[in-house]
Amino acid sequence: MVPEFKGGLVGWPVSHSLSPDIHSMFLDYFGVAGSYLLYPVEPGNLKPFLAESEKNGFTGLNVTLPHKTAAANLCDFLSREAQETAAVNTLVFGSDGVKGCNTDIAGFKAFSANLPAPFYVVGSGGAAAAVRAALSNTELFVIRRGESILPGSVSAVATVVNATPLGWNDDDVFPFEIPEGWYFADLNYNPRWSWRNRLLSPVRTGEKMLVEQAAESFRLWTGFTPGEQLKLKVLERIREKLHDSENNR
Repeated sequence: MVPEFKGGLVGWPVSHSLSPDIHSMFLDYFGVAGSYLLYPVEPGNLKPFLAESEKNGFTGLNVTLPHKTAAANLCDFLSREAQETAAVNTLVFGSDGVKGCNTDIAGFKAFSANLPAPFYVVGSGGAAAAVRAALSNTELFVIRRGESILPGSVSAVATVVNATPLGWNDDDVFPFEIPEGWYFADLNYNPRWSWRNRLLSPVRTGEKMLVEQAAESFRLWTGFTPGEQLKLKVLERIREKLHDSENNR
């Protein structure tokens, strides 16, 4: 019998997250008792929060902005992927301590399937590190937030990846023009970010990556692996929720 699951998402802010919906469906499907909650934790309070979570018998936590790099420094040991990126998005609490993992890499690999190279990755935080690791065998350029010029390219087609928080606020503006015909892969999934609607480019938003990385986190915590049909069902459900949210605005 699987022990009762106790987990959630720690970040600042986290109120927008769909992770509880995803993990609730995973828990129900596999018949695992427990809960997955949101924990808004300011940056200066991460260390005591993780210590308290371990003490209180948490199974695991997901980690999001702005804590991914800091969390890597608070673990007892790190997975290979977390070592490679120096960033953690999944914590596993065990009898031998806290293990830090990075499931964003697997999530982005699934999310970016069939997107054309070269890739222009915008951002320098933990999410961008996972994207760079996932694209390690692909032609890519890194653009730090604040830069406003794309590196010179004559490519007729390419993919720009938004690995920054830009887009969570409805009125955010991306720092440069994206050439017509290039793809825009946004790790965020705010349906109200109107800037995306003005692009003359194909846009892919981050719901699939969210589900894929969540499925890998769930496997690490419980030993259960969500299959393709379950992931598709979950993806459809959260897209419906995003659509309803936009319509009820």
